[in-house]
Amino acid sequence: MRFKNKKHTLAALGIVFLFIGILMSLNGQDGSSFIYFGAGTLIATVLHYGIAAGRPQISAFIVGLIILHTGVLLIVKGELIYPSEFGFITFVSGILVLLNSGFSEYIRGRKKKN
Repeated sequence: MRFKNKKHTLAALGIVFLFIGILMSLNGQDGSSFIYFGAGTLIATVLHYGIAAGRPQISAFIVGLIILHTGVLLIVKGELIYPSEFGFITFVSGILVLLNSGFSEYIRGRKKKN
């Protein structure tokens, strides 16, 4: 069977894994990994096709902010587990994602339309 729409394919895959996990849990087995995988697939599908597909600049900007702040947290709080260089690399990666997101061009284009 061939799916033509990726959105429906991912949603169906998430639902299948979610139901498999629920059925495994009802039979006394540990189906939590299937439940997490199914729910995660459904949430990722909704987020991607709800936000990212229509406005890729905004989603790249948000991802860049998340990476940047993760780097800051790794620098400040993670020095006991990770070396601080790992936090600096993550921080710089976040800055690069922010600079390449195209968000400023998106805002400039919106201001010109109004």
